[in-house]
Amino acid sequence: MEDKKETLYSQIINDIKQQILSGVLKPGDKLPTELELAELYNVSRTTSQRALIELEREGFISRKQGKGSFVLSSELRGNRSGFNKIVSIILPDSGPSGRLIEYINGASDYLNKRGYYLTVHTTSNNLSEERDSLKNLLHSSISGAIFYPTERKNFDILYLLHLNNYPIVTIDKRFQSLPLPYAISDNFDGGYKATSFLIKNGHSRIAYISTLPIEDISSIRERFFGYCAALKENNIAIDTDLFYFNFCYNNDDENGNSKSMDMLDDLLRNGITAIFTEHDYLAIIIYRMLRKMNVRVPEDVSLIGFDNIEMLEHLDIPLTTINQNFYEIGKTAAGIVVEMIENGYCEAPQKIIPVDMVFGESVADIK
Repeated sequence: MEDKKETLYSQIINDIKQQILSGVLKPGDKLPTELELAELYNVSRTTSQRALIELEREGFISRKQGKGSFVLSSELRGNRSGFNKIVSIILPDSGPSGRLIEYINGASDYLNKRGYYLTVHTTSNNLSEERDSLKNLLHSSISGAIFYPTERKNFDILYLLHLNNYPIVTIDKRFQSLPLPYAISDNFDGGYKATSFLIKNGHSRIAYISTLPIEDISSIRERFFGYCAALKENNIAIDTDLFYFNFCYNNDDENGNSKSMDMLDDLLRNGITAIFTEHDYLAIIIYRMLRKMNVRVPEDVSLIGFDNIEMLEHLDIPLTTINQNFYEIGKTAAGIVVEMIENGYCEAPQKIIPVDMVFGESVADIK
């Protein structure tokens, strides 16, 4: 009896393989269910299930719980044959968020429920290490990746991964010139909310300060666009003298710090009453520099950051900021990667996660 079951089990596999290889079943076609196959071949459901599991292991099909089994293309077949349920997350050791562990927690919780494992790779903000990590994906047993890019670099490797239908999704930033999926915060809405709150409290001379040009990083650019949109909506002139995109600070560079303090002094002489910063680390730095200049927050200048990092607990006053849901971003990114692994490479999903304001005591009402 067992030999008969084994023969029928192999027959199901061989029949479906032949239909796929001959083109009768085409990429994306849905196979009969376990129950339908069991009835068709007069076998138990356990036998038909084993056949589908083996076809998935050999890379001929992908199976998704609740949706069924689908034929994979020959390109994906080569990549998926015997694929490991391992996803990598590539992160810098530290970053403007200060809460990178939440990306890991969100991705790990989702992947564990789906039977996948998460490996963590850090690059120490080193572009060379980042490039090596991306190149290794092309030849490793890792089935997909969540990638936190530090800069607009390594486009050649990223595009090669795209051409090879490799499941990869970016977090924190998106690249409009690359057809890659992403899961990011609603940076535009964050910039809009922060600036609107300042306007509501009577501020109209509001500076925007970042450490990098808006051309370089999508998140910085979108926060700035949100800032501009709020000003325009409230009929407040957008003054280019109130933007600084290369603000720098270095504990070991007194000259550099002097230049940054000169920038702040210029803004103060231009009549600003509030500052919106690219992220919380920068807000903390500016707060300390203003204190050295005997400028009080919020009595003289209001201040808003972005990210809601833990370090804010050590600030003299609670900072008003924009909170990013890093956990949800990690979870969403993991979901996209698993979808791409199990159902084949698909159109790049674009997931934007809502943000919310955290109200501290760094904004004064000057109405």
